[in-house]
Amino acid sequence: MGILYGHRCVLCGADFPVTTSRTLQLCPDCAAAVRREYRCNEVISIAGADGTIAPLYYRGTVRNAMKRFKFSSAAYCADWFAAQMAVALTSQLDDWQPDLITYMPIGFLHYRKRGYNQAELLAKLIAKPLSLPCEATLRKRWFVGKQSAQKDYAARQSNAKDAVLPKKGVNLTGKSVVLVDDIITTGATAAAAVKALREMGASRVYVLAATFTPRK
Repeated sequence: MGILYGHRCVLCGADFPVTTSRTLQLCPDCAAAVRREYRCNEVISIAGADGTIAPLYYRGTVRNAMKRFKFSSAAYCADWFAAQMAVALTSQLDDWQPDLITYMPIGFLHYRKRGYNQAELLAKLIAKPLSLPCEATLRKRWFVGKQSAQKDYAARQSNAKDAVLPKKGVNLTGKSVVLVDDIITTGATAAAAVKALREMGASRVYVLAATFTPRK
């Protein structure tokens, strides 16, 4: 008989025992729910991007876990989200042929409050097993209006325009770049980042997000 180990589910927070030394991150109920309800297979379009994928829908317990990750210092959630993203990216490697992984920047105040950039954590976890470089290539414009999921589509599009700028001194000429983000809602901010990466010389730009919010 295997040894019992206690684990806490990343999504619902429940403790559950497993008879293995392998670290499991979801309880059986949440693992089944992810397969049944949260897998995203939709075609996602981001203006200017050569392709976009997100393995999960931003709703239910997945949304709650992402909120904890972003706003409640739950950095431990990064491992599970990155694992889902890595599987999605691996399925596209032959087509995308990435030269490097980059990530969406956040503002200084958000970084100071959270202690980390959630997109950066995800990007580094994804890049390492693939032996791909992970580089900071973008910066957030100062005094960008606050993004909010409650804002309507037009307001978010206007707010995100030119919100992301090229980082000085970075040359991406001829490179295939994967941009990592946490959530795609309208795609406006991702489109601004794609535009900036194109300005830096990237020949191909792909977007890999953890979650996707389908339009109602």
